Amino acid sequence: MYLLVRELTGSAPAAIVAGLLFAFAPYRLAQLSHVQVLSSQWMPFAFYGIVRYVRSRRAAALAGAALALAAQGLSSGYYLLYFTPFAVAFVLWEVGRARLWRDRRLWLALAGAGLFVVAVVAPFLLPYAALRAQGFGARSLPEVARFSADVSSYATAFAEQRIWGALQALPKPEGELFPGLVPLLLAVIGIFFGGSASPGFARSAGPALRTQDVRRPGAVSVSGLREGTRRLGPRWFTWLLVAAAVGHAAAAVITLIVRRINVDLGLFALRMSNVNALLVRAAILLGLLLLVSPAARARIGAVRDRGFFVVSLLAALWLSLGPLPQSLGRPVEIAAPYRLLFEHVPGFDGLRVPARFAMVAVFMLSVLAGYGAAALARTRAGWRALIALGAFFLLEATHVPFTVNGMTPLRDFTTPEARLYRPARAPAVYHAMARQPAYVASGFSRTEVVVIELPLGSPDYDLRAMYYSTVHWRPLVNGYSGLFPPHYARLQIALAGIPQHPELALDALRASGATHVILHEGAYLGTEGADTATVLRRAGAAELFRDGSDVLFRLR
Repeated sequence: MYLLVRELTGSAPAAIVAGLLFAFAPYRLAQLSHVQVLSSQWMPFAFYGIVRYVRSRRAAALAGAALALAAQGLSSGYYLLYFTPFAVAFVLWEVGRARLWRDRRLWLALAGAGLFVVAVVAPFLLPYAALRAQGFGARSLPEVARFSADVSSYATAFAEQRIWGALQALPKPEGELFPGLVPLLLAVIGIFFGGSASPGFARSAGPALRTQDVRRPGAVSVSGLREGTRRLGPRWFTWLLVAAAVGHAAAAVITLIVRRINVDLGLFALRMSNVNALLVRAAILLGLLLLVSPAARARIGAVRDRGFFVVSLLAALWLSLGPLPQSLGRPVEIAAPYRLLFEHVPGFDGLRVPARFAMVAVFMLSVLAGYGAAALARTRAGWRALIALGAFFLLEATHVPFTVNGMTPLRDFTTPEARLYRPARAPAVYHAMARQPAYVASGFSRTEVVVIELPLGSPDYDLRAMYYSTVHWRPLVNGYSGLFPPHYARLQIALAGIPQHPELALDALRASGATHVILHEGAYLGTEGADTATVLRRAGAAELFRDGSDVLFRLR
């Protein structure tokens, strides 16, 4: 992020601030358990390479952008689908700004980079297509809506944050999205005061504009410029359009937050609930304003270098609301572009957390905040403000101490130790499993060893079984994900309370294909763990190893 913002603004201090905001974004605190969601570091590298390539036309910059985009897609399936469209749009934006639409060599190079990304990523998508063929269907709309952002999610902070932890507008899964006060403040400054053009653009265009001789044949005269910028209507009409456009936009935002406006003004009642209509009217009024007011066009032109990031920020926020947008847990009347993606773009119907668009929003917000930091860095007082803002951001975006090895007490099982050990120091039963042959003899044939751990179905134990399988590397029945195969729930029920229905449990064990059982007797309450071991022995299971309450059995 430092490299990207330094390239865009020419300000190293602003780049440092932007990197700080991106690296320590509060969104990362709430997502610490989702390693793939934390892995967003390739986003700014991709944009940095795109900017460098369009400006310098160096193949190394384009290669870096392609590698970063491929690495981002391989790091997180969510970002493969959520971030890639923004990267493609940024390419088109930069090409348009540089007016290179007719440059064939550029388009050939971009096409080659795109094909490279597809070739790298596609092989990793084939297993997902194979799962679809095996009956793993699309996510349901209610499930996706449950893990979508609510409008109020952006006023809901991670509960363990030092300053804003009490800001809990609507706690919900994946709904702790408050970005912090400092990024918002700097982004607003960046949008309105961040400068009209990046240094690279100014260096290429500035001298030509400064040295242009308006007296040359064909040159545009000053009077001609004034003639072309003459207002098409009276000043009062321009201000009326400004007030109407701002009023409709503000009403749309307020309606989006509170869902409806109902005010009795005496002579008439003001009722608004349709955000779509308000946004359309605001857009029409803005179009009229740009048509009649050269000053408005100049103001819009002054922010064109930040325009992509502003629009992308709004798009990411809108998409994070998912297929059924809500505010304060209730439906809101606004279009749902995510639903179009869900219904018509392959892959989107397999993702259940639209709220993760928030990371794309954090990325865009950090860049805009970099522009704001660049504006402040122009003065000595601004430097002091930047230092204070950076320090305050670290306070509002961190939690010290941050619990890494922690466990919530379990109701149906003994709460396991919070700490996980590296494979070399893993519990001895896993090393005993690693010493077992990879195949077991069965008459004249051999059967591949398959491990099942008991208890099964509790995420706290299933996750540990998956982690410690890296010690023995045998196929494992236990698993945990956001999507479970249909047989897993039946297996969980059959293996719950084994001493109470041993025949049902033993049939389920045989059907699972397991050849070995790792039983954690101490995980069960009372004598259920020891009674489960007794059931296995009576069924002919051989005890191969014991370490305290951890027992390794080979099934008959």
